[in-house]
Formats: sequence, structure tokens, C-alpha cells
Amino acid sequence: MSRAGRPSEGGGLRRVRALVLRYVLLVGRDPSRVVDLVVWPFIDLTVWGFLTLYVNRVGADLPNALAIFLGAAMLWNVFLRASQDASVSFLDDVWARSVVTLFASPLTLVEFGGSLLVVAVVKVALALATMAAAAWLFYAFSIFTFGFALLPFAANLVLFGYTLGLVALAMIIRFGGRWAILAWSVPWLVLPFSSVYWPESVLPPIMRTIAQASPMNHVFEGMRAVVTTGTLPLWRLAAATAENLVYLALTAALVARVFRNALDRGALPKLR
Repeated sequence: MSRAGRPSEGGGLRRVRALVLRYVLLVGRDPSRVVDLVVWPFIDLTVWGFLTLYVNRVGADLPNALAIFLGAAMLWNVFLRASQDASVSFLDDVWARSVVTLFASPLTLVEFGGSLLVVAVVKVALALATMAAAAWLFYAFSIFTFGFALLPFAANLVLFGYTLGLVALAMIIRFGGRWAILAWSVPWLVLPFSSVYWPESVLPPIMRTIAQASPMNHVFEGMRAVVTTGTLPLWRLAAATAENLVYLALTAALVARVFRNALDRGALPKLR
């Protein structure tokens, strides 16, 4: 069996399901994980909700401010959860000293990566459901305002978040557990170029050029167009999807290489 991800003989789906169950059960047994999954997204929604109410109260000329700010806060958390959970789930194994045990099993790197993606989707769904319920209860805002466009754009956010989570994971394997902070900080590095709370047009020319290479920029510009004009810019969706697929392929190759090098150097047992 190859740790670079060649399929093993049967049982792959069962191994993925078992690993997903393990990570999900950790959430129910640890109250701090519930805080991270539910409380922080709720606070984020509250902050931007109050800002939106203030903008409306002072009479600022910003049509659909509720959908723009609350929707952006909710979709930002979709990306943030996907990115952080992809790498933090691996850190759980590092802290539990179970990395060696995990990869001494028939589990392949592809199966491990697949389980991280499933766990990220599950946690994203829980966080989004919490924020959607709070937005409806406190601000009478429905996330379904975005209509059908919500699904493909949210999927792109999850995919890009997962990709950045894998980048953080690769850096942690390569440089050691002291770089664990990357699991939480990497997603914020792309925020200035992602047009989350402001339009792309306000960015300086250099940053605007960089933003064209960010799937998130296309997602949030696309969702903003849906809210303000009622039309879905398909080219934004196509650009985000194409960039995501390229970045995911490059990141998968990076993780496989780093993992192989870690095995050759005997670094996995020393990961702390």
C-alpha cells in the first residue's frame, strides 16, 4: 500500500466512515469544540447584524445592506470552518499522539483526506444552520435570499477552505507542531483579497489583480451581484470553480510529497 494515496484492497469506505465518526464524536464529548462550532459564528453574526442595523438607521445609501453584511458573515464562516476543521482534525491526532497508530493501519492518504473533507462539510452544515436560525430569529433574514446560487458558491467556499486547510496541514507536517497556529491563521491571510465585506472595486490596482486569483473573490462578488441585481454571473462561478480545481490538485501533490518526505525522515512519530 502506498501512503501517497494508491487505493488499497477494499474497506476504504468503511475506514473513511470510521474516521469521520471518530472526529464527529469528539465534538459531542468536548464542550470547547461546541463553543468553536456554534458560539463564535453566532457572535460574528451578532456583530455584523448590529452594524447592519446601524447602517440602516443612519440612512446610508446601501441597498440590501442586511443581505450584503449578514450574508457575507455567514458565507465567510462557511469558508473559515472548512479551512480550520481540515487542519485542526489532524492536530487532534497530533495532540492525542495517535498519528503513528493512524497511519500504521491500512488507511491511505487519500482516505484520510476524504475523511477530513467529510468532517469539514458536516461541521460547516452545523455552523451554517446555527447562523441561519439566528439570522432569521433576530434579524428576519433568510439565507435562502441567495436562491439557487447559494449551493454552488457555498460549495466553492468549502472547497477553497479545505484546500487552504491542507496547505496548513502540509506546513505543520513539514515544520512540526510548533507551527500549529497556521491551522487558525492561514484563512485570514486571504481575507484582504476576497471582497467579503467590500466590493472588489475599492481595492488598489495591485490587490485587485491578486484578487482575480482568489476563488473567494469571485464567490463574494458573485453573491453580491445576486443580491443587488438579481442575476447570477456565471463567469464568476466558472472562474471560482476552475481556480479551486487547480489549487486543489497542486495542494494534493504538495501534501503527498510532504507526507512521503516525513515518512522517509521518520518525522511523523516526532510530531508534537
